[in-house]
Amino acid sequence: MHTVQIVFACENPDRLATFWAAALGYILEPPPEGYTTWNDFADEVGIPEEARNDLSACVDPAGVGPRIFFEKYDGGKPN
Repeated sequence: MHTVQIVFACENPDRLATFWAAALGYILEPPPEGYTTWNDFADEVGIPEEARNDLSACVDPAGVGPRIFFEKYDGGKPN
């Protein structure tokens, strides 16, 4: 079995993940098991508030379609 993920670089990962989730009938990726929200997870692992929109993803609730991952890109040269 092959697992596919599509990755987009963008200015606002959460906004695009929310848009594509609605457009495709997907859902925003739920937080890891044991956490109620992504902010709870970020607090526990020490992700600063200003970096919390650097990544987002949406997934097919049926588990059939690919995961779509969005990462922040501010238009500068990649590292």
